[in-house]
Amino acid sequence: MSQLSFHGLIPVWLAAVIGVAGAVATIRLYMLEQAKMGLGRRAALAILRIGVIGTALFLLLRPVLVTETPQERPRPVALLIDNSLSLTQRDQRLTAQDRLRVAIAENLVPPDTAVPADGPLLELPAGVSENPSRAALIQAVLKHPGLGILPGLAKAGPLKVYLFGQRKRAVDDAATVLDAMKNDETRTALADAIRDVLRGGEGDLPAAIVVATDGQDNASAAGLDEVAEEAARAGVPLHIYGVGSSDVGNLELKDFLAPDTIVYDDTVAVPVRWRCRGFKQGSAEITVSLGGRVVARKEVSLQDAGEFRDVLSFTPRNTGQGEEKTDLTVTIKRRGEETFVEDNTARRPVSIVDRKVKILLVEGAPRWEYKFLQTALLRDRRVEAKFLPAGGDRRTLMSGPPYLPAFPAQRAELFAFDLLILGDVPAAFAGPEKAAWIRDFVREGGSLIVLAGRQHMPSSWHGTALAEVLPVEFSPGKGSRNDQERTHPFVPVLTREGARSEMLALDDTPEESARAWQTLPGFHWTFNATRLRPGAVAYTVHPRLKAGEQPLPVFSGQFYGKGRVLFLGSDETWRWRADHGEKLHGRFWGQVIYQMGLPHLVGTPKRLQLSLERAENVLGRPGHVYARVFDAEFRPYGGAKIGARLVRLDAAAGEERTRTLVLEAMPGQPGDFQALLANDAPGRYSLRVTDPAEGSLEFRVGLPPEHELTVAGLAEDPLRVAAAASKGAFYREEDLRNLVAAVKPAKAAFVVRHEELLWNAPMLLLFVAMITAEWILRKFSNLS
Repeated sequence: MSQLSFHGLIPVWLAAVIGVAGAVATIRLYMLEQAKMGLGRRAALAILRIGVIGTALFLLLRPVLVTETPQERPRPVALLIDNSLSLTQRDQRLTAQDRLRVAIAENLVPPDTAVPADGPLLELPAGVSENPSRAALIQAVLKHPGLGILPGLAKAGPLKVYLFGQRKRAVDDAATVLDAMKNDETRTALADAIRDVLRGGEGDLPAAIVVATDGQDNASAAGLDEVAEEAARAGVPLHIYGVGSSDVGNLELKDFLAPDTIVYDDTVAVPVRWRCRGFKQGSAEITVSLGGRVVARKEVSLQDAGEFRDVLSFTPRNTGQGEEKTDLTVTIKRRGEETFVEDNTARRPVSIVDRKVKILLVEGAPRWEYKFLQTALLRDRRVEAKFLPAGGDRRTLMSGPPYLPAFPAQRAELFAFDLLILGDVPAAFAGPEKAAWIRDFVREGGSLIVLAGRQHMPSSWHGTALAEVLPVEFSPGKGSRNDQERTHPFVPVLTREGARSEMLALDDTPEESARAWQTLPGFHWTFNATRLRPGAVAYTVHPRLKAGEQPLPVFSGQFYGKGRVLFLGSDETWRWRADHGEKLHGRFWGQVIYQMGLPHLVGTPKRLQLSLERAENVLGRPGHVYARVFDAEFRPYGGAKIGARLVRLDAAAGEERTRTLVLEAMPGQPGDFQALLANDAPGRYSLRVTDPAEGSLEFRVGLPPEHELTVAGLAEDPLRVAAAASKGAFYREEDLRNLVAAVKPAKAAFVVRHEELLWNAPMLLLFVAMITAEWILRKFSNLS
């Protein structure tokens, strides 16, 4: 098809007007000419003049003759190859079918070998790789002479090869694609890579897109199903080779909670957090073992991509052996085979004792805190509690257990207890001598909890032996504000030390515990201490009030001698029952009683306490480890730093197993040290300190939820769905023999455009010829 177009300096309409006007003027001019000449000569001269004008206008219009010829060319074929880290994973080929697929890829059996879903299979030939990486399988398939994928796709159309991770990049020469594969991309954008090919504007749409991938996608903005529908609308089928094993899944034991010391014949609850990936059905068994003997088990159903929490309980029976040190081990095991089992087990050392924590609770008036605490202690089978209501009825005191008629009359009687709880009791009740007994009781390893009161505790004890034991300093007189003032409820704020303390944990993880503290009902009263004693620790503080230049401590503690003291500046934990029932109140007091009472019961108070900033350590996310250290006299250790060894328990041959770590003293916090953990390699670790005190802490560094190296199998289902939605096909190794034939060539229509310039040399010569002819004819006609 041809078409005339103009690219001149003047528009066509103006040229037409000028041409018509010029023709009319020329005819009139020659008709009125006075010279004698015939009509024929006049007409010839007029025609020549009009031709000159027309030719000049034609040249000014710059005419071009455009000819368009429709033609076709083959559309390219795009090959996308996954170049991410997940392709370095070595799937454990647990089934005979998966092992046969490796043999097909490695050209050890014919490519048309059938892989039945069940039933007997051919005996595998020698030399089949054991659990090759996914990248190795892709390379084997591309080199397979019987499949001929690269030359076969090139016959279907010009072959364009791309590698993709977070972004796609072209491979200039398909022959070098195997060398270009490094599989070092830390993110995978599978869906985005396909969309880039569809929308890339790199020439014609491809006849088909062939993809080799394990289907893991953690960086795409688009969904694979959306891109598949877009490919179908564009008429570009997706042919997807799924590499890897779809029978890969992983159960990961995240963490479990258990006390360091447990009591014979007491029921122990063990909360267990675990994660499931890849297993969409089936079941697993969680077991708790004590000293190698299973004491609890629970069967759980598996659901893909979820994190779960289960609680297992057991009761250790008294064997008559007295105190025992052993390991508590929790394991989760799938009913069936599992590829990766290194993260299925966790353990921690525990001590088992054969007697209960002995507690003496002395209280003045029967306030709410005392009533609910008494009930909690009587229900707790781990403790043996005695009660002394100092202001109570005499008949109650003489009624026998669990009441005592008076404060212990002998030091030995007081020292027989593990934990002493003093409520709102006046100093005169005990007297100077027994106040000194209480001080000595703590100094020799006993534990003391002081519950502040509005009348006597601790204000009336100012200047006594008890005052030097407490972690706060105070003035004589009442420590409360004017009882007539309108109260403003407040929620105590956890300090860093409080957040790390197991004693104050209201949930299973630090993050969940912090949220629980923020939602507690507020306190209306707290004791007005003047300041925190040097070396003491504030666990919670008032959100607004100050004690000197520091926030007012509400819950605080310290070591005194070999013993431990906890001061509760408010007597209103009973208010927590309003919204949460006994759950949080019971958990709090159970932990406080156990943590405070056990050191004296076991007889070995810890001089070193290690804790982590977060319950779950993740690769690439540094976190702190904290240590609280005491010297031999149980005073905060005053050194500038302490050394530690970080041991990777599951390090493979050739990997770094041990590194030195230095914990630096924290400014303004005597006895507290910290160090930053790099968390630069996943695995199980043990942090070990030997000087100035011994202790260890085991933890795991896990992978982020969508990390490239997270154990996950071939995402077969979404790949199959995407291929079908695009009118393409999904392939395993046994299907690859059909891939080349399934990629149909396609033509792309295009138009060849030819432009011929008509304002050329011949037209210019014609213009000159007509001017010359007119001039000659005018001369012969005696015209000027």
